[in-house]
Amino acid sequence: MKTNLVNSTYLNFKSKTTQFLLLGFTLLTLISCNKKAEETPAVASTPTTETPEVAPANPPSNFKHATATVNGIKIHYVIGGQGDPLVLVHGFGQNWYMWNRLLPELSKHFTVIAPDLRGVGESDKPEGGYDKKTMASDIHELVNQLGYKKINLAGHDIGLMVAYAYAAQYGDSVNKLALMDALLPGIEPVWSNVKGSAWWFGFFAWPASGDIVKGKEKEFLTNFWPVVGHVKDPFTAEETTEFIRAYAVEGGTTAAFKWFGAFDQDGKDNLVFAKKKLKMPLLAMGGEYFAAAFLKDHSKLVAENVTESKIAGSGHWLVQENTAQVQKDLLAFFWLNN
Repeated sequence: MKTNLVNSTYLNFKSKTTQFLLLGFTLLTLISCNKKAEETPAVASTPTTETPEVAPANPPSNFKHATATVNGIKIHYVIGGQGDPLVLVHGFGQNWYMWNRLLPELSKHFTVIAPDLRGVGESDKPEGGYDKKTMASDIHELVNQLGYKKINLAGHDIGLMVAYAYAAQYGDSVNKLALMDALLPGIEPVWSNVKGSAWWFGFFAWPASGDIVKGKEKEFLTNFWPVVGHVKDPFTAEETTEFIRAYAVEGGTTAAFKWFGAFDQDGKDNLVFAKKKLKMPLLAMGGEYFAAAFLKDHSKLVAENVTESKIAGSGHWLVQENTAQVQKDLLAFFWLNN
């Protein structure tokens, strides 16, 4: 029954063939247009007006932007609120701003820290270190610099993988852990099903993909987001602008795609981590039309104390597709059930 459920879930990937083709055609068009532009000789030099640089988005007024040097690189984060620390880790196609709708309420109960992962936005984009074990150590060092010994931790998408690697390495310093709508490389049987169906895993990991998308981040992201979403146009104009900006910074797409290029190493690391199951309470939060079908059972393979949250009517972009339920369920897990 579980196998059929997983297989049924991933048939949804294939049912979105039209969207896949649309994105594929978009990529081919981008490559073709770039090639034509290079081959067409200039007829005349005309004055051009550069597009003004878009400023980074700001968090709520009780938050501030900050940076820290960890593991030899700069990590950008926003911080605000009061109470025990709650660290929120974003995923691909978004940055720290994915949490912005939740920050006002969460900050009433927690000191909330939302970093930009290495490779995107205002964080550095080094050549290496994109395995989730290393990315988790970035966050751990940041937490240590801020003076916190124990945290609550939530991660979405790639952030789920980083959050798990954090909890697996530094379990004694994590009170509670929420894993949101993704899965863990190397943990079967779900991993092979996804890897075989999610074509973008291979494209993003391809070394040339960053150069193909560079300069066309808007076209790329706006065509990719619907592939794994369910609600039509879930992002506000401000969110759309900020997410595109965060990946359009120099080296952004190339570095972020390296998160996917590290999956083979992540799988090896996770098989080692999984030999010792997590003991802290874990919330497996999946969208009704994406990870809800498998995430609870998937999480039980690596953790002892798992509860579930199914986000109604949502695809992969949980926070934007059903903000109210995500906020309610996160607060119930991290705060009300203390």
